[in-house]
Amino acid sequence: MEAQTIIGIVIVAIVVIAFVIWLVWQIKKKGLKEFATEMIVKAEDMFHKGENTEKLNYVIDKVIAMLPKPLQFFITREAVEKFVQSIFDTVKKALDYVPKKEEN
Repeated sequence: MEAQTIIGIVIVAIVVIAFVIWLVWQIKKKGLKEFATEMIVKAEDMFHKGENTEKLNYVIDKVIAMLPKPLQFFITREAVEKFVQSIFDTVKKALDYVPKKEEN
Protein backbone atom coordinates (compact mmCIF):
# COMPACT_ATOMS: atom_id res chain seq x y z
CA MET A 1 0.00 0.00 0.00
CA GLU A 2 1.15 3.50 -0.75
CA ALA A 3 1.66 6.08 1.94
CA GLN A 4 -1.05 8.30 0.46
CA THR A 5 -3.62 5.50 0.72
CA ILE A 6 -2.73 4.81 4.35
CA ILE A 7 -2.89 8.53 5.20
CA GLY A 8 -6.26 8.77 3.46
CA ILE A 9 -7.64 5.81 5.44
CA VAL A 10 -6.36 7.28 8.72
CA ILE A 11 -7.93 10.66 7.95
CA VAL A 12 -11.28 9.06 7.11
CA ALA A 13 -11.14 6.97 10.29
CA ILE A 14 -10.40 10.07 12.40
CA VAL A 15 -13.28 11.97 10.78
CA VAL A 16 -15.69 9.07 11.40
CA ILE A 17 -14.62 8.74 15.04
CA ALA A 18 -14.94 12.50 15.56
CA PHE A 19 -18.40 12.43 13.99
CA VAL A 20 -19.56 9.60 16.25
CA ILE A 21 -18.23 11.41 19.33
CA TRP A 22 -20.01 14.58 18.22
CA LEU A 23 -23.30 12.68 17.76
CA VAL A 24 -23.09 11.10 21.20
CA TRP A 25 -22.36 14.50 22.71
CA GLN A 26 -25.36 16.03 20.90
CA ILE A 27 -27.71 13.31 22.15
CA LYS A 28 -26.54 13.65 25.74
CA LYS A 29 -26.61 17.42 25.51
CA LYS A 30 -30.20 17.49 24.40
CA GLY A 31 -31.29 15.06 27.05
CA LEU A 32 -33.12 12.64 24.80
CA LYS A 33 -34.50 10.67 27.72
CA GLU A 34 -35.91 13.76 29.39
CA PHE A 35 -37.32 14.99 26.09
CA ALA A 36 -39.03 11.65 25.46
CA THR A 37 -40.54 11.77 28.96
CA GLU A 38 -41.87 15.27 28.29
CA MET A 39 -43.39 14.09 25.00
CA ILE A 40 -45.06 11.15 26.74
CA VAL A 41 -46.69 13.56 29.19
CA LYS A 42 -47.73 15.86 26.34
CA ALA A 43 -49.21 12.94 24.39
CA GLU A 44 -51.18 11.85 27.44
CA ASP A 45 -52.69 15.35 27.57
CA MET A 46 -53.31 15.65 23.83
CA PHE A 47 -54.98 12.31 23.12
CA HIS A 48 -57.98 10.61 24.66
CA LYS A 49 -57.83 7.52 26.83
CA GLY A 50 -57.45 4.42 24.67
CA GLU A 51 -55.64 6.16 21.82
CA ASN A 52 -52.40 4.46 22.80
CA THR A 53 -51.17 3.86 19.25
CA GLU A 54 -51.62 7.53 18.40
CA LYS A 55 -49.82 8.55 21.59
CA LEU A 56 -46.90 6.24 20.88
CA ASN A 57 -46.59 7.37 17.25
CA TYR A 58 -46.67 11.01 18.33
CA VAL A 59 -43.81 10.49 20.79
CA ILE A 60 -41.77 8.43 18.31
CA ASP A 61 -42.16 11.10 15.63
CA LYS A 62 -41.07 13.85 18.04
CA VAL A 63 -38.03 11.90 19.25
CA ILE A 64 -36.95 11.10 15.69
CA ALA A 65 -37.34 14.76 14.72
CA MET A 66 -35.11 15.77 17.63
CA LEU A 67 -32.25 13.51 16.54
CA PRO A 68 -29.50 15.14 14.50
CA LYS A 69 -30.24 14.67 10.78
CA PRO A 70 -27.21 12.45 10.08
CA LEU A 71 -28.17 10.14 12.94
CA GLN A 72 -31.73 9.74 11.63
CA PHE A 73 -30.36 7.67 8.75
CA PHE A 74 -28.87 5.10 11.11
CA ILE A 75 -31.54 4.76 13.80
CA THR A 76 -34.65 2.81 12.87
CA ARG A 77 -38.18 3.67 13.91
CA GLU A 78 -38.32 0.33 15.72
CA ALA A 79 -35.26 1.24 17.81
CA VAL A 80 -36.86 4.55 18.80
CA GLU A 81 -40.09 2.72 19.63
CA LYS A 82 -38.24 0.35 21.97
CA PHE A 83 -36.47 3.33 23.57
CA VAL A 84 -39.74 5.21 24.12
CA GLN A 85 -41.50 2.10 25.40
CA SER A 86 -38.73 1.46 27.93
CA ILE A 87 -39.02 5.02 29.22
CA PHE A 88 -42.81 4.70 29.43
CA ASP A 89 -42.53 1.40 31.31
CA THR A 90 -40.11 2.93 33.81
CA VAL A 91 -42.31 5.98 34.40
CA LYS A 92 -45.44 3.83 34.71
CA LYS A 93 -43.72 1.52 37.17
CA ALA A 94 -42.71 4.47 39.32
CA LEU A 95 -46.19 6.01 39.21
CA ASP A 96 -47.95 2.72 39.92
CA TYR A 97 -45.73 1.90 42.88
CA VAL A 98 -47.65 1.30 46.07
CA PRO A 99 -45.54 0.78 49.19
CA LYS A 100 -46.18 -2.37 51.13
CA LYS A 101 -47.93 -1.82 54.43
CA GLU A 102 -45.95 -2.78 57.46
CA GLU A 103 -47.51 -5.55 59.49
CA ASN A 104 -47.60 -4.96 63.24
